[in-house]
Amino acid sequence: MSISRFTRYAALFGLTVLLVSGCTDRQQLKEEWQQAAAKQEQALSYQFSGELDLQLDASLFEGAPPLTAGLLSVFKESRIAYSGKASLNEPVQLEADVKLTPKGADSGLELPILLKDNKLYLHMPAVNKTDEFFMLPLGSNADRLKNTGRMSASVSGKLLQAANPDWLESSGNDEPLAGGETAKHISMLVTDKNKQQAASYLAAVLPAIADEWLSSGLIGEAQAKAWKEASRSLQVTAPSSLETWIDSQGFIRQQKAQLRFTLKEGGAVHAIQWTHRIDAVNQPQTFEKETPKLLKNTDEILRLLPKASPN
Repeated sequence: MSISRFTRYAALFGLTVLLVSGCTDRQQLKEEWQQAAAKQEQALSYQFSGELDLQLDASLFEGAPPLTAGLLSVFKESRIAYSGKASLNEPVQLEADVKLTPKGADSGLELPILLKDNKLYLHMPAVNKTDEFFMLPLGSNADRLKNTGRMSASVSGKLLQAANPDWLESSGNDEPLAGGETAKHISMLVTDKNKQQAASYLAAVLPAIADEWLSSGLIGEAQAKAWKEASRSLQVTAPSSLETWIDSQGFIRQQKAQLRFTLKEGGAVHAIQWTHRIDAVNQPQTFEKETPKLLKNTDEILRLLPKASPN
């Protein structure tokens, strides 16, 4: 065989290996992400924190009850920051601090939350006095909270099951987390080239997620129906992305999402950016919030909620 022919065959073979390995790598990335999503069911105690930045057009709230539309419109351009601790072991316990800051505001609304002894305590600054909380007895619904990890794993699994591996990217190098540990970074990208595929993919998978939330009791039938109807017209626009960081134990330790979408052809573009982190996975948590002593009647908070449609 001549040297030139050998060189051509070698180059062809090398190119084939690169192409095949590239496809295999992306499939491997998907499998690693799916495995990490499934393992979240094993995270039974942890610390969490995150930020949610909203840039929503007022048209998103058209048709909503006036009170609901009014409340949501205040925060259509805002940041929601949160942090807390959770233990899903018996007894289930959670404490969190949430801060909602509208765009341009000097200060935000701070909402401390405590879940303890099958009761949910919530302080609403616009309604409660200082140190006063609403108390909502959870009853048997508290048991559902123990399934949070299973539900999260199931929802993540549905999101990833039909995802195209070609949408995934990774630098191949572990990246440092805030606590100094390292984690593998995998990203799912929506570009101008695949946004139509991504929209079809989400339209197919979001109804299944709504059914998951309905069966778990997180939403009612009316909300599930509205979610499914909205998913039919959802159009993802570029650039959008979903990123995840997986630690050496196989747990998802950080996720970032950038979602730009419309609900009708040529409609206003809404944007959501979200970062969520968990730390101290399956380590003992020291809860600091005390059970509130000054409580407000739950009937008063129920009057603030929109009444259900008669149908």
